[in-house]
Amino acid sequence: MQNPIVILNNMPFVMESLVIENNGKLIALVYPDYEAVDAEKLEDKQLENVMEENRKTLNSVVASYESVSKIKLYPGEFEKTPKKSIKRYLYSNNMTNSESADIK
Repeated sequence: MQNPIVILNNMPFVMESLVIENNGKLIALVYPDYEAVDAEKLEDKQLENVMEENRKTLNSVVASYESVSKIKLYPGEFEKTPKKSIKRYLYSNNMTNSESADIK
């Protein structure tokens, strides 16, 4: 099986993504490809619908224990290390209510 993040990152309108656990469920944080979104003139609701389709497609090709229960749009690029890896520890399980409110 392929890594769910690799699959998700190759889906329409996804620039980069990160999967975290929140209350026992897997949540995908997605930074959208806003250039592609603007080129297609998608509105927020249309983008949310595309992401829901991406979630369904992803879940159809990954194991059940890897299923993502929700995709949340993240407003900016993820913070990275000097090696350009996402600093995952900044986003996992430590999301406060105010941080969650910033995410659609």
